[in-house]
Amino acid sequence: MLDATNLYGGTRPPAGFSSNAEYVKSVTGGPTAKAFSTNFASLFGRVADARVRPSNLWSGDDEVQGVVSRLRLDAGYEAVRLGDPGMAATQEGLAGPMFAIAQSGLGQFVYRMAAPEQL
Repeated sequence: MLDATNLYGGTRPPAGFSSNAEYVKSVTGGPTAKAFSTNFASLFGRVADARVRPSNLWSGDDEVQGVVSRLRLDAGYEAVRLGDPGMAATQEGLAGPMFAIAQSGLGQFVYRMAAPEQL
């Protein structure tokens, strides 16, 4: 299961769960990944215009790494793993800073996390 939801503006995961992804995993009972939640969906159509592939943070079970990799390639992103499913809450917490950056003058943006020689 791929959880791409954003929790921001005071929205919290369901009671008893540290992240929405943890809740999704409890409902589906299968391997889960949190992905595409730190990317502005309105820019998906412009990703191919980037000089280098922008990054897509994801966290989740090892079993879904292949699926996330295929999806990120199809969408034009470079996957950057944040960690195991326990990191989903940290990833969900990035929605607030991402929106704050956009609202502080940059507007909606893509990002790249890479070693210097890859830029």
